[in-house]
Amino acid sequence: MKPIDEFLYVRQNYLLPDTVSLMRFYLPIIGSDAAALYQYFISFFDNGEKRHKFSEILNHTQFGMARFEESLSLLTAMDLLAFYEKEGLYYVKLLAPLTAEAFCKNAVYRNLLEQKIGQVALEHLEVSVPYDASNLSKRFSDVFGYTEEQPQPQEAAKSKTDFDLDSFKHLMTRDGLQFADERTDAVALYVISEKYKLTWYETYLLAKETASQHKISTKRMQLKKEQAKQADTAGQFSKEEQIIIQEAKLDRPEVFLAKIKKARHAAITADERKLLADLAEMSFLDEVINVMVLYTVSKTNSANLNKRYLMKIANDFAYQKVVSAEQAVEKMRAFSERRTKQNQEKAKTKSNVPEWSNQDYKNETTADEQARLEEIKRQTLARLRKDGE
Repeated sequence: MKPIDEFLYVRQNYLLPDTVSLMRFYLPIIGSDAAALYQYFISFFDNGEKRHKFSEILNHTQFGMARFEESLSLLTAMDLLAFYEKEGLYYVKLLAPLTAEAFCKNAVYRNLLEQKIGQVALEHLEVSVPYDASNLSKRFSDVFGYTEEQPQPQEAAKSKTDFDLDSFKHLMTRDGLQFADERTDAVALYVISEKYKLTWYETYLLAKETASQHKISTKRMQLKKEQAKQADTAGQFSKEEQIIIQEAKLDRPEVFLAKIKKARHAAITADERKLLADLAEMSFLDEVINVMVLYTVSKTNSANLNKRYLMKIANDFAYQKVVSAEQAVEKMRAFSERRTKQNQEKAKTKSNVPEWSNQDYKNETTADEQARLEEIKRQTLARLRKDGE
């Protein structure tokens, strides 16, 4: 967008300004710039009578274009504004703030506000009905009745942030899962469900699959979804590597390590359990951890995990953003090939056998260098003969 671009207000979009809800619930989240921009649109609404330039807004609010666009994004994200474009002309549709009760029932909005002002301040803003008070309100059908000819009331349009957090938490209780931090996790869960177009139940299944130490890890959830975008590269692996990848995807790290330990007549130690938990805290997926564990045990030729060696791999994988068993195997293969090459060059450097003794050795010295070498050789032989006499 440019300051000279034009916009229209959507017609018949009259709203009564609800500054109470805006100030009490939205301001801490969207900030003063976005709140001022919302007030501007409310105040200058003209029912789509004429076109306006964005420069009018910039002049009145004293915003730059970047500041204006950031505030506009916040208003649309919080359902206070809808913004459209057609053939180079923009349209602004005003949306009303939620009431206090509706806002606090929205799990995403509630947690965002709690992050900003704290739990105590939020509780002071909530609509509070006395505990165990009897609800004497009449139902609609009690007053107006219902006949077959009357149309069924349409279901109210859902907010873009509708996420059944209560059902989500119920399944968590059933399966023994916990939040790491409910305030931030609730918002992150909604972001994941919206980004990847998941229902609340699909989001829960993903959370359950990627949980670590009975705690939900939203970072691992996102990595699991990003992993699905990778192209299938199974054809690039040897049979042995394909078996490693397949086995790495089957079990959680503790089970995977227990299988390796059993083959070596050993048991998992408390330190090893802590090490696996630390790797999960680094947001590695289980299959990546399993590949690191397998290569560590194989390299060190021990029944126990070498923490120093394993963390060295983990740091490399974190830097290289490894999110799948396939990527992990590729990186370990490259690492092994690099080490092999380095060892070969090191052995070649340390060898006491001169290169010219090799029958395949190719002499690439120049004529000047050759003459100098011959002179050194002549002087050395002469000195040896003299010493012998």
